[in-house]
Amino acid sequence: MMHSVESSARQTTPSLGRRIANDLWKFLTSIRLAIALIALIALVGLVGTFFPQVDKTRSVDYIERYGVEGYQWIKALQLDQIFSSTYFIFVMSLFFLNMSACTLKRLKASYRYARLPQAPKLPQAFENMPLHAALEADPHDAAIERALRRRRYRVRRKGDQFLAEKWRFERFGIDVFHVGILVLLVGGLLTATLGYRVFQVAHAGEVFSPSNRDFQVRVDKFWSENYAQTERVMDWHTTLTVLEAGQEVKSQTIEVNAPLYYQGIRFYQSSFGQDWENAALVKIRIEDRNGVSLGEYQAKVDEAFEVAQANLRVKIGAFLPDFALTENQVAYSRTQRLNNPAVYLQVFDLNGTLVHRTWALSQLPQLQDLLSDAAYRFYLIGMTAPEFTGIQINYDPGLEVAFIGFILMIAGILVHLYFKHRQIWVHVDRDGRRLLLGGRARHASRGFELEFNRLAEQLKAS
Repeated sequence: MMHSVESSARQTTPSLGRRIANDLWKFLTSIRLAIALIALIALVGLVGTFFPQVDKTRSVDYIERYGVEGYQWIKALQLDQIFSSTYFIFVMSLFFLNMSACTLKRLKASYRYARLPQAPKLPQAFENMPLHAALEADPHDAAIERALRRRRYRVRRKGDQFLAEKWRFERFGIDVFHVGILVLLVGGLLTATLGYRVFQVAHAGEVFSPSNRDFQVRVDKFWSENYAQTERVMDWHTTLTVLEAGQEVKSQTIEVNAPLYYQGIRFYQSSFGQDWENAALVKIRIEDRNGVSLGEYQAKVDEAFEVAQANLRVKIGAFLPDFALTENQVAYSRTQRLNNPAVYLQVFDLNGTLVHRTWALSQLPQLQDLLSDAAYRFYLIGMTAPEFTGIQINYDPGLEVAFIGFILMIAGILVHLYFKHRQIWVHVDRDGRRLLLGGRARHASRGFELEFNRLAEQLKAS
C-alpha cells in the first residue's frame, strides 16, 4: 500500500524540466515583465535624445562636446548608436519574446471563445440578461428568423428558441493588434541588426559602391535651385545612374524627399557645398628661417610634393576651413565656411623619416614662429575645393515589415472599436402566446440597445 502511494506521488509531481518550462512561461507572460521592458525601452530612447547619433556626426564633434575621455565612454557604451546597440537589441528581443508569449496565451483564449457555441437559455434566465423583454405576441417562426437575418445575424433553431449572433470575430481584434506589434518589432530588429545609414560625399563623375551590393552608382551632375531674385537655396538636385556590370540600368534625378530607390536601398539628397576637408587643393609658400623663398607648391589633401632645394617631401595631412581647438587641444572645423582656413603639414626627408609637423593658418601665419624653431616656414596662401553633393544612403530592411505591422495594428483597433460580438435569444412560448427576448454584447453599447428595442417592437407588431 505504501509503495502504491509513493508511486502515485511520483506520477503527479511534475518533472524538473516541466517545472522549468512552466516557470519560464510564467516569466515570459508576466505583465510586470512587459511593463519593465517598456520602461527600459523608453529610458533608452530618452538617453538617445541626449547624445547625437552617428550619421554625419564626426568624432571630433563628440570630443568637442564631451572631451576625449567622455567620447571614449560614449563609444564603449554605444551611446552614439544606441538604437542598434547590443543592449537595446537584447531588450527589444526580450520584449518580442514577452509579446509573443502573451499573444499566444491570448490567442488560445480567443480561440476557445470562438469555438464556444451559443447555447439555449432557460426561460427564467432571461430576466438576468443585460437586455430582456417579454412580448405578448405569436409571430410565425419565419417572421422571427427573417427579422433577425435582416439585421445580419446568423440564426439557428434549437427547440423552442432562436439563437442569433454576429461579429464573433471581433474577439480577435486585439489579438490582431498584438500580432501587428510583433511584426513591427521584427521590422525594427531587422533594421537594427542588418540596416545601415551612411553619408556619402560625391563629386561630379564619381562612382561609388553601396555596402553589400554588387552595383555602383555614378554621380552624373548636381545643381542647386534658388528662390527668385535671391541667393537662398530652394532645392538641391543630383542626377544618379545605377550601373551593373558597367551597364546603365536606372537613372534618376533626386532631391530632398524624393530619393532614388534600388534593391532595397534609398539614396537621399542630403547636402551640398564645397568639399574642403576631403578634396581641397591648397597652395603653400615655403621659406627658410631667414625669409628666403623656396617656392610655391600645390597639392591636394593626402598628396605630397618635394622641395628639391631642401631635400624635403611635404604631405598635406588635412585641411580645415574653420580651424578651432577643443579643450583637449584636438583640431577640428567648426563650420564648412572659410572663416579660419588651416592646413596640417607633415615634413619628411627623402629617406621617409618624419622631421617636422605643423599647422599653417592663413590668418595667423606668424603662429609658426611662436610654436616652432624649425628650419623652414610654411604659409597657406591659396585654396580651392570642388563642389560636392551629399548623398544619404539608407538600407532599412525592416521598413516594409514595419508598414505591415502598422496596418495590422490599425485593423485590429478598428475591429475592436466598431464591431462588438452580439448575441440574441428568442424563446417562443406557444402555450402562453408570448415571446421572451434576451440579448448581450461583449461590450454593451447604446447602438446594441437600440437594435434590441427595435427588434422587440417589430416582433410585437408582427
